[in-house]
Amino acid sequence: MRITKTALQTLRLEMVHPLKTARGTYGAREGFVVCVEDEEGRVGQGEAMPLEEFGTESPDDCERALKEFLDHLERLPSPITPRPITPRPPGEGRGEGISDARLDPRQLPLPLGEGWGEGLPTRTPAARHGVEQALLDLQAQRRNIPLSQLLSSESRSEIHVNALLGGQSPEALAEEARRAVAEGYETLKLKVAGRPLSEDVARLSAVREAVGRTIRLRVDANGAWTEEEARAALETLGRYELELCEQPVAPENHEALSRLSKHPPCPLAADESLALPHVTQHILNHAGTVGILVLKPMVLGGLLPTLALAREAARRGLDAYVTSSLDGVIARAGAAHLAAALPSGRYASGLGVGHLFKNEPGSHPFRPVRGRIQLPRTPGLGVN
Repeated sequence: MRITKTALQTLRLEMVHPLKTARGTYGAREGFVVCVEDEEGRVGQGEAMPLEEFGTESPDDCERALKEFLDHLERLPSPITPRPITPRPPGEGRGEGISDARLDPRQLPLPLGEGWGEGLPTRTPAARHGVEQALLDLQAQRRNIPLSQLLSSESRSEIHVNALLGGQSPEALAEEARRAVAEGYETLKLKVAGRPLSEDVARLSAVREAVGRTIRLRVDANGAWTEEEARAALETLGRYELELCEQPVAPENHEALSRLSKHPPCPLAADESLALPHVTQHILNHAGTVGILVLKPMVLGGLLPTLALAREAARRGLDAYVTSSLDGVIARAGAAHLAAALPSGRYASGLGVGHLFKNEPGSHPFRPVRGRIQLPRTPGLGVN
């Protein structure tokens, strides 16, 4: 495979309503679309959407790294021999391990020939994601298979997704929740923390009352609680039969995560913690820190390192699911293919966020229908 042309375009996604999380309020997302073309005219696409507060590089560093990556691709003197992606052998355990030396998944090599990336930046996970995704899209097209099958020969044909509720008042959340359930969603997610606990109680109570007891509710604190606040909040909010809570305490505080996990009212999941390699290693090496990993490919540096981490987690008895970092359609398409290739599909993925953007395309294959994304069977990523 020879890369004959590359292109980089800016991307800005305007929010319908500003989304408030414990880490900030977002009115728009900005990033880049990466395109790479081979000698036969196929075009692979990738997306780089940096979000520093979630663990990526800055937008300026992302742009510099992307230009350096793409310049390097165009200057390669000989055709690329893509690295093989070995599917899990039939009948073996789902935990294809990664060595301790690779517990920082962002350091895994891009899917190219040996040694091609020497000297290129490694601490720019969003840039790495964009280039890797474009190359994987191209590789899957050349093999005439969907990207999910390139990642795993046992990939699923559809994935379940949760609906992210963006309302702030109890009344707005209840209406949004009823609408999501009417559309077929079976799992709803609320942002909590960053406000008095009494307000989150009112918000969660309104949602539970609106949708009944059969709908799964999960909450995301984005690491904003102290350990004492998390203990009190989980005990109180847990009365509403939570499916799980994402990142209750600060990402670096794995000791608090371990203590909270001993007798939690609901399962706890690590999210932002996974942007810190030493915390990721602690979680993998110490059973009981958390039971679930929330995988953001944009933060972890691409689809392949994220898949490697999911397989290692499965080998060690942990579950995982994929979520976006408020990305565009291209990145979410890659994340959907990845979710279909995970060892387990037990938990709904957090990829139903298109309704949050003003400039979301009107129709595309990765728009959830009845709370599910049916993956296209076309070669590659499946996004035009």
